[in-house]
Amino acid sequence: MVSVFAEHYFLFPVVAIAFAGGMVLLTRWAFSKAKGGSLVRRTDYSPAEKDSFGLLIDVQTVQTYNEARVKVAMLKDFGIKATAARTKDDTKSGVRKHGWSVYVWPADEQAARGFLNSF
Repeated sequence: MVSVFAEHYFLFPVVAIAFAGGMVLLTRWAFSKAKGGSLVRRTDYSPAEKDSFGLLIDVQTVQTYNEARVKVAMLKDFGIKATAARTKDDTKSGVRKHGWSVYVWPADEQAARGFLNSF
């Protein structure tokens, strides 16, 4: 009886270590930065079209990220939910211009435009 118990006692740590190693390899693969990027965090840093943000409305477009964050912070201090996104814009000359757009919900559009235009 002792010899059977000894065999099972050796088997459990081996299976546990193999399982933990398999989990490590699986998570390394899932979170790696291979050709296609991570399976979990897919980020697209390219500018988006201005109208691709669903219900959110563009109230102002600025040139730099810092300006956009300042505008968003001002709106949030005023009590308006806002966010910023990198966007591309078609100009009349046909040249694509990139900037940062400040977005708000439709109910807050007039208040946000009035507040931002006062500065």
